[in-house]
Amino acid sequence: MELTPEELRRCSIAGTLALIGEKWSILILRDVLQGVSRFDDFLARLQCSPAVLSARLKTLTEAGLLRRVRYREPGERQRFAYRPTRAAVELMPVIVGLMQWGDRHLAGQCGGPAEVRSTRSGLKVHAALVDEAGDVVPLNELKLVRAAHAGAPVPGASPSSTTEPASDPAH
Repeated sequence: MELTPEELRRCSIAGTLALIGEKWSILILRDVLQGVSRFDDFLARLQCSPAVLSARLKTLTEAGLLRRVRYREPGERQRFAYRPTRAAVELMPVIVGLMQWGDRHLAGQCGGPAEVRSTRSGLKVHAALVDEAGDVVPLNELKLVRAAHAGAPVPGASPSSTTEPASDPAH
């Protein structure tokens, strides 16, 4: 289902998913944030078709998440490398959060194939919800409050709600 521009403005999650929610887009962003920049390197890592890769790189570039930088290898024609913009770099906590969720819920007892570590301390880094003072906020202390400028609430949604996880017999 296509979302209207008004619906995208009313829900930041819907707008973000419309832009990066497709599998190849998020994997391209993962790779570019790890330093991959060349078309052939993306192809080798992602194992997608050149047409799909080209289309996704174009979309991400037009959306302001990637910028194209010209380069030329000796004896070769001019090509473009792709570099992350500030907007792409700001998605790193989202990508780390997705990875760590998958490690906990999909990867089994061994965990995922990679860990995120601090280059300064060497310690593992975890995606977390942090308040303006820099303190980690536990899930049971989160409250979603509709912004004053956002207009009328969506039918069926409460204007504020607390994030309370349901009991999960499997965990």
